[in-house]
Amino acid sequence: MDDLRERDQIETQYKWATEALFETNDAWEEEYKAIRKSVEEDPFASYRGHLHEGPERLLQYFQTAESLGERLGKLQIYAHILADQDTRTSFYQAMQSRIQMLGAEFAQKDSFFEPELLSLPVDQLDGYVHDEKLRDYQHVLDNLIRNKPHVLSDETEEALASLHDVLGSSGQVFSQLTNADFQHGAFTVDGKEYIVTEGRLGLLLRDTHRTVRKLAYEHVYDTYLHHKNAIGSLYANSVKADVRMARVRKFSTAREMALFSNHIPTTVYDALIKGVRDNIGHQHRYIELRRKVLSLDHVRLYDKYVPLAESSFDEYSFEQGFSLVQEGLRALGDEYQEILKKAVDDRWIDVFETPGKRSGAYSTGFYATRPYVLLNYQGNYNSVSTLAHELGHSAHTYLAGKTQLPQYSHYSIFLAEIASTVNETLLVNHLLDMTKDPLARATLINQQLDNLGATIYRQTMFAEFEQNAHRVVEEGQALTHDSLSEMYSTLNTFYHGSAYAEDERSTAEWSRIPHFYRAFYVYQYATGMSAALVFADRIRKQGESAAQKYLGFLRSGSKDYPLAVLNEAGLDMTDPQVVTQALTIFGQLVDELEELLTKVK
Repeated sequence: MDDLRERDQIETQYKWATEALFETNDAWEEEYKAIRKSVEEDPFASYRGHLHEGPERLLQYFQTAESLGERLGKLQIYAHILADQDTRTSFYQAMQSRIQMLGAEFAQKDSFFEPELLSLPVDQLDGYVHDEKLRDYQHVLDNLIRNKPHVLSDETEEALASLHDVLGSSGQVFSQLTNADFQHGAFTVDGKEYIVTEGRLGLLLRDTHRTVRKLAYEHVYDTYLHHKNAIGSLYANSVKADVRMARVRKFSTAREMALFSNHIPTTVYDALIKGVRDNIGHQHRYIELRRKVLSLDHVRLYDKYVPLAESSFDEYSFEQGFSLVQEGLRALGDEYQEILKKAVDDRWIDVFETPGKRSGAYSTGFYATRPYVLLNYQGNYNSVSTLAHELGHSAHTYLAGKTQLPQYSHYSIFLAEIASTVNETLLVNHLLDMTKDPLARATLINQQLDNLGATIYRQTMFAEFEQNAHRVVEEGQALTHDSLSEMYSTLNTFYHGSAYAEDERSTAEWSRIPHFYRAFYVYQYATGMSAALVFADRIRKQGESAAQKYLGFLRSGSKDYPLAVLNEAGLDMTDPQVVTQALTIFGQLVDELEELLTKVK
């Protein structure tokens, strides 16, 4: 901490402009009190029980909810970014806690809306959808009305709401068990002690000393295997809860229920798995290349993450890193360049690490604010890539907010990572264009392949595992730790090929994945990455016409369902060819890496 500058020592241009939201904390406090008074007086009292009275009343409800939601949103963003810029300051943490509680109270007062609306007769709802007064809310209403067959009686909905925490308890217990209770111990190699934690495992698995990797792996997985029966029961109960809730809500499968909220047909899930399985050979070749380069009989799970090539890159000042991002994204055109310039000029970005600042990086904001980007910029290439990533989210938020009506200015999780990944891909391609040194190129391509493989191949394998596990329960059979490990091992072997070897520990890898307690979520990482690779490839090869289609996607927000938004931009995610195109690029990178590694050995 001693080498970090305090926040008041950081130049203003490197700090985000909180004053654009509220000039002072006192101004925030004044607005907070005004909104609190409105919420306490119940802004929805005149609408509760009156939605049947006609389109005018419904329009008034929308306008009231939107106005208060916008004001609450500004309060939340301000408190959120202040709390993150210095997590040590109790005043900011209290500010964030207060607005979270007020937001929850607002949501509770507003909770009547969907059940009451969907209790109306079908012909009245259809009339609302097609009423000219509600034209700007047509898609909102259409999306809400889709839920009608799956909304139960008031009494049942109230009972299910009261059981929400209980139904999600498996994931909560898993988190407490693995994050708070598990201790993985330590080991010594060549006189150096290594303390093993969940957070350090990723770094230890990148160590060039195989014994270090192996022992770190064994320490963590032995802890999980020691608790195998408890973890097996937790996940089995989580799957059973998903299946039973799907039946209660009148869905044919748990997968259908999970995809329903984003209006994603199960054919998209199927297309992803088919596209990946049809192109598994590229992954097998990469694992075989890894086996050869590391001189192994077989690649083990603890050999998958060690770099095959390492070159030191230049250090970049923030200005140099930002300039590199600008150059890398030049193909997106002048409007996008203006947005990047605006991000610096209008101080969207909080650049440097300071004592107490939250770690990591993110982009936040919505249509009524500018985007706000948190960085902990270190001057290395990873920091530059992170800058490009977060500015992708920011540009998406900015363009959708500027183009769409407020109710359509957000975008779904299914689409969220596309914009950030397109930026990362364009940036690395630009750097490769500038880089002739074989070792530097090999390092960049190795990193890119590991990222793509971890996102497309690995997350699709996870998606297939989830599907298989839920199918077992839907067919009336039981899940155990052993049956889950056998199921996972079969997939692991297929996805990695003959150069890879399993052991008892690696078959239990599924038991470490917290995302499995949020069923049928991870497939979106793979679809998003696939879409981003295809977009970036088209922009690179086709130039302005492809860039304009892509910018149209960024402007679309949620004006339509996610698949329709992508279709308009030229991508059909129900067609396995999108994944095939993405993995063809993966295969080309494997070819080049293999050739480069022969030059640097």
